[in-house]
Amino acid sequence: MEETNYIGYDNKQMFMRLWEPEGDSKAIVIALHGLGSHSGLMSFLGESFANRGYTCYAPDLRGFGQYDGKKGHIESFDEYVKDIEAIIAQLKLKHSDQKFFLYGHSFGALPIIHYVIKDASEVEGIMIPFPAVSERLEIDGFRKTFAGVLSKVNAKMLFPNGLNFDLLATNPEVVKRNREDPIRFDKVTGRFAVKGLKAKDEAYLNGARILLPVLVLQGGDDQITIPEKNKKFFDSISSEDKTWKQYDGLYHDPYEDEGGEEMLNDLLAWLDERAK
Repeated sequence: MEETNYIGYDNKQMFMRLWEPEGDSKAIVIALHGLGSHSGLMSFLGESFANRGYTCYAPDLRGFGQYDGKKGHIESFDEYVKDIEAIIAQLKLKHSDQKFFLYGHSFGALPIIHYVIKDASEVEGIMIPFPAVSERLEIDGFRKTFAGVLSKVNAKMLFPNGLNFDLLATNPEVVKRNREDPIRFDKVTGRFAVKGLKAKDEAYLNGARILLPVLVLQGGDDQITIPEKNKKFFDSISSEDKTWKQYDGLYHDPYEDEGGEEMLNDLLAWLDERAK
């Protein structure tokens, strides 16, 4: 693993991790983490991509990880889309002969969906396991209303994002790793909450505009997103090359759980077939 950086849409230097294969690279994967998380918590996946022959870049998204601005905050969800555009443009200069794929877990799927419905010409396909086009975060109606009020005045007061670590995985080490991670940031501003929930709804309603190869993986026992609603989103996707796989008994972040290796193997096999 190598620590590197990218330049955000606003010329801000941002942190990014890189995993490289020992031999020639089959393709480039840009992997986006979930809500409150950061690239360091994607090490298992980054290593898995590299061991399979892929170069994997994992940026810390704006507002999280080693971001040095206001944590848990964005002014507009389009900032994430513009950051993806910036990352791809920079990496294309270095890897001009490589195919590019996007991977986004849970919340990380939302910027990818918004990016490809705008312009998918720079990537060959997307992998969006547990896409946060649905959610069951533990946020009550009062806090959602309060977040809306704060967003209108752009107050930057923080409140918990509603993520329950115990629902991430059945592997206690994964739960512990996330709960005790020193740079996880599981609070958001009202503006972030409102923009994120709006982006979720817009992504769900625009599946028909996704035309490139897409893989959607879903745990049947996921209690953070809603499997049935995610399947409806998948069914709405217009791409002629789309794949849905659901795994009964698996939680929200199951790669290191018992049975999670099947999901990981299916993910890598899908990528192998399209990176040829």
